[in-house]
Amino acid sequence: MLTADLLQTALVDYHQQVFVLKMETQWSDEAILKVLRSRDLIQTLIDKLAQNPEAKDVDPNAWITLSQDDALVGQWTERLLAIPDLPTWRSSVNPPAHHWWWHPQAPEAKPMLGWLWGGLTIALLTISLAFAKDIATRFFDGAPGLWSSIGAIVPTALALFATGGVLTNVGQTIIDTYLLARVKTPYRPLARCALALGIVLVFFWGHAVGLSWAAQRYHALGDRQYYEHKQLANAHASFQRALRLQPDFPAANHDLAVTYEDLREFDQAKAEYAKAIQAGYLESVNNMARLQILVDKDYDAASVLLKTALDDYENRPESKDVELEYGLRKNLGWAWLKQERFVSAEGELKKAIVLEETIPNPRPDAHCLLAQIFEAQKKTTEAQTQWEDCLRHANRPEDDLWTGMATKALSTEKQFDHQPQGDLKP
Repeated sequence: MLTADLLQTALVDYHQQVFVLKMETQWSDEAILKVLRSRDLIQTLIDKLAQNPEAKDVDPNAWITLSQDDALVGQWTERLLAIPDLPTWRSSVNPPAHHWWWHPQAPEAKPMLGWLWGGLTIALLTISLAFAKDIATRFFDGAPGLWSSIGAIVPTALALFATGGVLTNVGQTIIDTYLLARVKTPYRPLARCALALGIVLVFFWGHAVGLSWAAQRYHALGDRQYYEHKQLANAHASFQRALRLQPDFPAANHDLAVTYEDLREFDQAKAEYAKAIQAGYLESVNNMARLQILVDKDYDAASVLLKTALDDYENRPESKDVELEYGLRKNLGWAWLKQERFVSAEGELKKAIVLEETIPNPRPDAHCLLAQIFEAQKKTTEAQTQWEDCLRHANRPEDDLWTGMATKALSTEKQFDHQPQGDLKP
């Protein structure tokens, strides 16, 4: 029998078997295997017919019927995949790869709301890039260092990785292969959006918490390591870095101002003190007032600033800071002394001296200033007592000014006491 005739007969049998499956709601294993094996026979005969160009032609209608039957079998992909024994049959028969009826492929599911998740992903990545730029800029600005370089590079690299992973084909392939391998195709746009959201949350945490944490570390480094060892340049750089990472950091403004004072840059010091005071940092009031008294000779501004700060301090609900109150009252007494408001100045300085008793290291300042008030009022005995207390409490390097004043005053009074008085007149 010729190959063409065999093929014609096989096509008829295949058509009948497909028709049987089409009409039945439940398929038997025998019926399914008949269709698959019948299609194998057809393909074998087609391949053999192709090798013999002189073979008899097959009726064109038979080819049309074959294509229709194949189309119908192709529509049964899900039913064929649902057959539990199909992999076993395929392993036994071992059909070639081009026998597609043995290798049904589930249709690729369309992404669920892919346009929506794609748009949200791009928006989230835009936010991530903005966060990354802001964080990196704060770390890049200023003196280079290991941690500053890490702080600048890591967020930028993470943002670029996320952007490339979502917006480029290569990046999508990498993410789908290594991060989303277990996620089904319809849900991958949603998974990419969730990944972008996670990156935004990481950047948000880094911006809200991480920058503050890093600023605290730089501030502590400048305060405890550099400034205490008089490494003023390093302390200055650390305080500035802390303020770049966290601009609303009055303690860093205060310590940076103290560093400027030590560097004799008083205008910059007053500018930083002013920022700290504006943020409600009362510790800076004492230092600002001292500069206004010593450098600017602006006693009116100093007294107003100190009086306002004392009012704020007394209205504080939290626990009191004795050293802060001591400094405010001492400096207010000093400003009033320079304004020759001796009675008011004496009252504040005496309050400061009472507070001094609770401070671990007694200070000479209030005693020295009170002694000057007594001298202005011609109260020699009281002045001498205060100068002696001033000299006794002056034990720090910064007390050298008071030591000199007390020593000179006591020496003068001693010389005056030993001068000959002459004869008394009746």
